[in-house]
Amino acid sequence: MKVQELLKRPSKVSLRDRELLLAHLLKVKVGEVYLLLDRHVSKEMEEEYMRSLSLLEEGYPLQYLLGEWDFYGRTFRVEEGVLIPRPETELLVEKVLEKVPPNKEAVGFEIGVGTGCISITLLLERPKLIMYADDLQEKAVHLAETNARLHKVEDRLFLKVGDMFEPVKGMVFDFVISNPPYIPQKEWAGLPKGVKLEGKVSLIGGEKGYEFYERFAKEVGKFLKEDGFFALEIGHDQGKILEDIFSQEGFFAQVYKDYAGQDRVILGWKR
Repeated sequence: MKVQELLKRPSKVSLRDRELLLAHLLKVKVGEVYLLLDRHVSKEMEEEYMRSLSLLEEGYPLQYLLGEWDFYGRTFRVEEGVLIPRPETELLVEKVLEKVPPNKEAVGFEIGVGTGCISITLLLERPKLIMYADDLQEKAVHLAETNARLHKVEDRLFLKVGDMFEPVKGMVFDFVISNPPYIPQKEWAGLPKGVKLEGKVSLIGGEKGYEFYERFAKEVGKFLKEDGFFALEIGHDQGKILEDIFSQEGFFAQVYKDYAGQDRVILGWKR
């Protein structure tokens, strides 16, 4: 069977995802697939493609099938049970980069490192930066270690398994960053099956969805330098309530919307 015949097989999977899947199996860049339309594929590759296509039609995430995904123009390894990097999170990175000059020596801390895409991107964009990061899941920490080695920043990223600020007691940082779980518990049942594979601990923020931020607001002050700041991804409708929560704890906080006009990032400073 030829590549073009595989690509034309009827499927409810988008053409773009089928192109990405084929590029992965052929071990070429996605733009090169159309240069290989007349190539004959082995029976084994045909069977692997059809098996993978069936999984995608059932809602299995393409990112987990590929084992990698792009964030901020770079490729990161991904694994089932760890949050998949999303383009919306790039705004969180951009806001931190705006506040950390390229020539500044700085130390940051990330809560919930996941794949490591946030910390690693910051390290690659700011060569004088050092990052500490933790995660509740040992699996995520190991994955972040793999990605740090892949991008050659393992000497500037210090990873620990732990909860919130527990692994960095007694330390202070120029900034603290996190993309925490912020979906309310009641929405779990309605999430797509593929999204649920990213893990409840990565997605669900408690009954209200913003329990992490309430705890964070009470604790973060002890871990920030006097001119330090925090940057957090937030739910699309959580901006106002989080501004109030941080104000009550003595912070000035500002919400930034994403390109779709939804609340996406909150930055805060000590008053």
